[in-house]
Amino acid sequence: MKKRAQLGFIGAASALFVGFATSPSQAATQHYATCFTSPLAASGSVSTSGWDYNDRSIPSLTMKVYDEAPDNHHVRIRLVVSYADSYQYFPWHANYSGYGTYKEFPSHVARGGNIFDVAIQVGVFEGNKRLDHCTKWVSGSTKDPS
Repeated sequence: MKKRAQLGFIGAASALFVGFATSPSQAATQHYATCFTSPLAASGSVSTSGWDYNDRSIPSLTMKVYDEAPDNHHVRIRLVVSYADSYQYFPWHANYSGYGTYKEFPSHVARGGNIFDVAIQVGVFEGNKRLDHCTKWVSGSTKDPS
């Protein structure tokens, strides 16, 4: 039964992330990534709009983080941007609402350098201590620069 309930929540989380679908005219400038911590306790996604590789800004993006485990830990998500010779780590956004809940965080990036790639990091936290995390780039890479 526990396995069945867990799979049900994975399906619910996946359904939340499918909401990023776009029309064909927007598809060229829409990028998406999602990752799941293991053991499964948190998941998150990012969707960008109006940005393509090497553009200097991201006019619109949305991050979502989902708490998938009744473990009394909270979950967080943050954006990571890759420039030619550096990474920029944005602040963590937390979901303290507990198991089975998600939070959505709209944002943008206005820095002047060419943006080569965009990632999310999703983490499970106890207070300020990160217990587990995952990283996923919109290019498909799972390279973890942290």
